[in-house]
Amino acid sequence: MIRWTLVLLFAVQLHAEMINFPEFIELQAGDYYELICQSDEGVKGRIVKDEDLDENELLTESYRYAKGKTGTFLIGEKIANANKKEHEGMYTCIVFHGSRDGKLIIPSYSTAQCLVIVADSLNPTSTSREPVNPPTPTATESFEPPTPTAIDSVEPSTPSPQDPLEPSTPTPTEAEGPDEVTMGASHVCSVFPGGVIESFDGIGNTYDLACTHVLAAHMVTGDDDFVPYPWFIYGTFDEHEGNVALMSMTFFVGRSAFEFQRGWLVSLEGGKKFPVKEGQNPVQIPNTPCYVMFQDKHLQLRCGYFEAYYDGIMSGHVRLISMRSSEQFEKRNGNIGLCWDAQSGWRKNWQVGRTYGECTVSLADKTCKTEEPSCVQYSRDAPFSAQGLGAWALCEAGPTQSCSEINCGDKTASAVQECALQQASRIMCSLKHSTPLSGTDDKCPADECVWKKDVLSRGCPQDSPPFRCA
Repeated sequence: MIRWTLVLLFAVQLHAEMINFPEFIELQAGDYYELICQSDEGVKGRIVKDEDLDENELLTESYRYAKGKTGTFLIGEKIANANKKEHEGMYTCIVFHGSRDGKLIIPSYSTAQCLVIVADSLNPTSTSREPVNPPTPTATESFEPPTPTAIDSVEPSTPSPQDPLEPSTPTPTEAEGPDEVTMGASHVCSVFPGGVIESFDGIGNTYDLACTHVLAAHMVTGDDDFVPYPWFIYGTFDEHEGNVALMSMTFFVGRSAFEFQRGWLVSLEGGKKFPVKEGQNPVQIPNTPCYVMFQDKHLQLRCGYFEAYYDGIMSGHVRLISMRSSEQFEKRNGNIGLCWDAQSGWRKNWQVGRTYGECTVSLADKTCKTEEPSCVQYSRDAPFSAQGLGAWALCEAGPTQSCSEINCGDKTASAVQECALQQASRIMCSLKHSTPLSGTDDKCPADECVWKKDVLSRGCPQDSPPFRCA
């Protein structure tokens, strides 16, 4: 059963694409220009110059306009007799949004920025005086997830040839010569069998997980990493093979939602099936900047600012796309979910939606208190590129703890759990250190088709499986 749930009790900042505002303007000294900011969904707004915005103040202010009727909104900033001292700088357009068709939406605002350069008329910075206009903005609305209905089939959109998915390699912090190794790693969060989540800081935590929890989210846009839209990743958990397992991963990107389900099924809004095929180029999820493909026995997703991987049965990964780093990722305003920590106030383990009955969870320590000697196999030396970086760049905390959980006390891991764990351990390390995802796992069937058919049988029926097997 699909659970499409998004619970927000606070204002959110929406993405800058709700605003039509130039990104860059170059003027000559003495020019006259009117900087126009336009939104089809505005109530109130303003343009400020070289001002540090206080996100909390803007979120508070957005409540005042939440009941206002949204519509076309236009504001301008006149630049007369342009000069460097007075007019050059970064201009920010702030637009507050209100209700749509008489319905109250989540209090929200959007921002967009324009850099204005005033060139000395005797020494212009370029030969062109035409301003650079941004692309036509994409219409968006409040961040409300859809409710799926009957499961149908939908044709994928044409893949983008210039947006390959396999797998992205974060930009290194320094050039790699023929005999050099770039130091650093990517920030990865991994969900393992047994309710274990290794967070972006490399710490393995065992949580009481039932039904739906926030894994990772970036709610506030426009901060110093310039994410243009909010995104959320939910994980839905059940008991599978005798222990806690990841049943699905749900993605909310901007205004759209879709889901990876057990059995490698991709489900769109309204419950429509979205076919993917092994060996094909990535295909774009409709109405999103996200591309999906099936490769290396994983559904693989790339959404511009994050990547996600699901093994189709009980494990998954989230990788933040940024420069390969030598420092632990710093949690920022708007970052929530178990991939960062469990500090969720009144939400137990970042649980959302139903919290009673079969979905009841506890904050009590669920970590296995007995050691399983065989789990030492998941303790591995740090790759050379991770030397001296700290626990977040290593590849052992989550896998080792997961091994203990599925072999705790009288429990013995099933063959399916062992295969899933070994595979997840290898994939996590490959994602952290940008090595190929392909590889062999001796705890898995030698014939890949045996594993693929077994995983497929555990999910919802599909007219056409994503893989090719006899």
